[in-house]
Amino acid sequence: MPWLINATQLDKFRKSQKNLIILDASWHMPQSGRNALQEYLDKHIIEAQFFDIDAFSDPNPDLPHKHFLLQDEKLLSEKISALGIRNDYKIIFYDNSPLHTSCRALWMFKMFGHNPQQLYILDGGMAAWNQYGGKTESGNPTISSKSYTVKLQNEFIRTLAQMKENLHHPKEQVIDTRHAVRYAGGGETRPGVRTGHLPGSICFPYTSLFEKNDFWRPLEKIRQQLIGIYADPNSPIISACGSGISAPTLNFALDLIGNTNNAVYSGSWAEWGAEKLYPGETSLEERPVVTSLDN
Repeated sequence: MPWLINATQLDKFRKSQKNLIILDASWHMPQSGRNALQEYLDKHIIEAQFFDIDAFSDPNPDLPHKHFLLQDEKLLSEKISALGIRNDYKIIFYDNSPLHTSCRALWMFKMFGHNPQQLYILDGGMAAWNQYGGKTESGNPTISSKSYTVKLQNEFIRTLAQMKENLHHPKEQVIDTRHAVRYAGGGETRPGVRTGHLPGSICFPYTSLFEKNDFWRPLEKIRQQLIGIYADPNSPIISACGSGISAPTLNFALDLIGNTNNAVYSGSWAEWGAEKLYPGETSLEERPVVTSLDN
């Protein structure tokens, strides 16, 4: 399983580990007005590199508003090699995003076949590093290309076809990590996408995983929260959100509590909600588009 570490541990790793890389995996919703790359260039954890989540998404123009992961292993291998990463590296992810997008980046590396035991997330992100007083720098570092080989692990992802199959023959719980208002059909952020949620899914906003200071809640508390919404934290779970960005926060939490039988519905509501009603659904209600930072 991957690991959750604090700023003190990250600093010790940085000073003592040779085969290690720190990745700033910040990402922001387009309407937020924030530029993750520029923020990284202005200030980032010393020796960290920027990991562009969008650079690993399928650029297919027929897939707007979605973050489908590239499926070309050769191209993925080239992209990761260019970041100066090898398969045996420890990778520490952090972010400066309210969406906690370091979890999305970690899930991507699980998909790439990286050893989960070598994957870490900084609890509290950039704010925690600043609070610790850790060293920072600006600008873009020089990167020496390495050799990385991707072997996609499709057990960590679910497709539209698999979600339809699970709708009629349920074998996995589906948990929607969007805000409860969007889950209930109170408005959608993307034009051309209807409101509502996947039939049979359970609402569990990803913000429920974090304290007010953006540190992770205690694992036992998260476990009890899942039980409280009638989810079984020990059984197979598929996470979903708006477009697959914030859902992996739940998958990371599940990994931490020992449930490794979890996956992400990559297309999430941006895909399901853009289609016509599927067998098993009962209504199609149009509501106005709203503005929200909830993915």
